[in-house]
Amino acid sequence: MTNEQKQFLVNLVNTPAPSGFEEPVQKIWKDEVEKFCPDIKKDIHGNLTATLNPGKERSIMIVGHSDEIGLIINYINDDGFIYVRPIGGVDPTILASHRARILSKKGPVDAVIGRTSIHLLTNAQRDKKLEMHDLWLDIGAKNRKDAEKYISIGDPVVFGGDFCEMTNGNATSRCWDNRIGVYIVAETLRKLTKVKNLKNTVYGVSSVQEETGVWGAGNPAYNFKPNAAIAIDVIPCSDQPEIPKERFGVTKLAEGPVITRGVRTNNKLADELINAAKKKKMKHQIDVDFGHTWTDADPISQSRGGVAIGVVSVATRYLHTSVETLSLKDIDLTVDLLADFITNSKLDY
Repeated sequence: MTNEQKQFLVNLVNTPAPSGFEEPVQKIWKDEVEKFCPDIKKDIHGNLTATLNPGKERSIMIVGHSDEIGLIINYINDDGFIYVRPIGGVDPTILASHRARILSKKGPVDAVIGRTSIHLLTNAQRDKKLEMHDLWLDIGAKNRKDAEKYISIGDPVVFGGDFCEMTNGNATSRCWDNRIGVYIVAETLRKLTKVKNLKNTVYGVSSVQEETGVWGAGNPAYNFKPNAAIAIDVIPCSDQPEIPKERFGVTKLAEGPVITRGVRTNNKLADELINAAKKKKMKHQIDVDFGHTWTDADPISQSRGGVAIGVVSVATRYLHTSVETLSLKDIDLTVDLLADFITNSKLDY
């Protein structure tokens, strides 16, 4: 990726946008994509759909979701400590001692996530599994009235750090899941604008609320009626300690995009993606679905009379934590694969 593309990626991952509060990231995505694909429509829930090469007989939708996991304020006690519920799949055991940002209507408010110090815990308390209600947010407020000057019930919260490059082309971020999806959609569209005589219509979607029910992308699929769709997402990596390969298969960083094949994904589409990777002599990996992909592809597959779906993922370590880690090389390879596939496929499913 170029320096400009990397900055676009960094802007996406550094901008907080939990499910239901995606507007800041959607604005960044729209501002960038409309430079080369100005036909962008927004639906009632906030999904953005950019249309490239409209009016062709066959069409394909590529979609990534813009939202991330987070927390939401549901109670402030008399002493000004703040209690939260999860937005999406949050593991409470990872939260203690994190810094957090409350996204209030007045602007971000810094907070820390607290729990009782180890010095004050009984042995039974130390052995107890940490639950969400065992944690609280501390903004330094004197009491509830003081806290309410800065934050309100229903304000969303994000935790974890921003983009950080690591060794060997790897990088960590709070929310690769799934800002890399919307980035890949944008960059695939950018690459396709340079293809002469592109024969298919392409819908590029930055969807909402995947983390809280995997449903948002179903709306643009219903509205635009594509012949096929590919969800771009992350997938848990098995190249770390304690992951049984017999149960989860093999996925590794820097080994190329992960192509899903199985029950719900369309077998012909999956084979075309695999063959496209082989033809380019591109590193790629295979994952399987057992009837659900747990991505935006699922609601799209059921839209109207049904849509042929595929899933292409980027292998990522430590998903749904504050230190998600992946290979930047895999992101670039995924853009190349999708652009090549879309350019050459007849989409005859």
